[in-house]
Amino acid sequence: MGSEETIKADPPVWISQRWERDTRYYQVYLQQDLWGNWVVTRVWGRQGSRLGRVVNQPCANYAEAQKVLEQIGRRREQHGYERCI
Repeated sequence: MGSEETIKADPPVWISQRWERDTRYYQVYLQQDLWGNWVVTRVWGRQGSRLGRVVNQPCANYAEAQKVLEQIGRRREQHGYERCI
């Protein structure tokens, strides 16, 4: 009669954040790879240019990946970027 169910919230499959400043952009994606590992992908460069850089950072778990996203966001705002997404 008094059975309790624990509802476990699954982490989202995909998170995307973007910051811009003048002609520069910085975008971050949090997603799982084919093996279920969490990866933070950073993309940055100049708007309107095909040049830029992409760096993948593997994380041990979802909580660590969230901390990485928070650190990136704080750093971007310290450098004068404004969040777009």
